[in-house]
Amino acid sequence: MDFNGLADPYVKLHLLPGACKANKLKTKIVRNTLNPVWNETLTYCGITEEDMYRKTLRVSVCDEDKLTHNEFIGESRVALRRVKPDQTKHFNICLEHPPPLPSPTATSTALRGISCYLREVKR
Repeated sequence: MDFNGLADPYVKLHLLPGACKANKLKTKIVRNTLNPVWNETLTYCGITEEDMYRKTLRVSVCDEDKLTHNEFIGESRVALRRVKPDQTKHFNICLEHPPPLPSPTATSTALRGISCYLREVKR
């Protein structure tokens, strides 16, 4: 969430397993909201029937931040075997959020290049 109490969220789609750029898609950014709705069609090309049974779609929501790094909000995963080709399916999914980390310095090496929420633990 930004200083104004709102967010500029967008969704990243990533087919798993797979690390190539063709496995990644991204929605448009919805500005200044805490209740975004994306009415977009994002299409993967070249998905085989085998892919439909063995791949999973990771849906990650992030907050664009022009001043610092974009922040990870949460994610969910959908097995492709749950969807049918050429058939629209709507999902209302709850995001899973990673547990808070104890401090930025304790995990900075392991998380280099990854934005996530950090919460200081009071002792």
